[in-house]
Amino acid sequence: MIVLYTGRLFDDNAQDISLFGQFMFQASGIHGPVLGPMGSLVLDVVLLGIVFWTLMSSTKRSASDIILFASIITGVSLLRVVMTPLPNIQPVTVAALLVGAQLGAKRGVSFAILVTMISNFIIGNGIWTLYQAIGWSIIAIIGANAKLIVSNSINFSRLFMLSIFSAFLFDIIVSFSIIDGSISLNQFMIYLANGIPYDFMHALGNLTFAAWFGTWFARVLQHQPTLEEIEVLVVEGYVIES
Repeated sequence: MIVLYTGRLFDDNAQDISLFGQFMFQASGIHGPVLGPMGSLVLDVVLLGIVFWTLMSSTKRSASDIILFASIITGVSLLRVVMTPLPNIQPVTVAALLVGAQLGAKRGVSFAILVTMISNFIIGNGIWTLYQAIGWSIIAIIGANAKLIVSNSINFSRLFMLSIFSAFLFDIIVSFSIIDGSISLNQFMIYLANGIPYDFMHALGNLTFAAWFGTWFARVLQHQPTLEEIEVLVVEGYVIES
């Protein structure tokens, strides 16, 4: 959730964060603590470890599949960076829904984490990176279980509903990144209320991306092996070996 501040909400606690650990947190920003070198390293190792685990598979993927998946991640990451000046409008939420729907929850989670890390490397890294990765990962898992794509066709009514729901869900999850012990419940509720217009901008942006680019993006993803296809290859491989 994006909210404009005078900055006072965090200034009083910035020194405490620095004293808490100059290597873990070096300042306090609009979206929560800004990570220091050690904090960034720990966060990156944890997130990359999750990516490695989610991408582990007993089947080998072709080089073209890997390159295509990497290209999708890079393209969505760069598009998010380019769209940074727009208030809370970005393509990642809808992309996470469709990647989860087409490729399964595990690759959806890896997509969400890698896009978050790559784009935040340019936009700015902090504790909010963790919450954004969690938010988009949850959305990818929702997409994987919502039957958005059936027989290579998108259920647009369901996609539109989830696009709206995911906007508010993601923004609420990311809002927890500002909680550092110095914020009262009333301040947090005011923070959420001030961000409602930006939540609606997020939802409107999601609907636009889903309507204009949903079909095209789903077709691009069709060139990646689905979870069902991977499972079939695993079973066939075990049968041949036995």
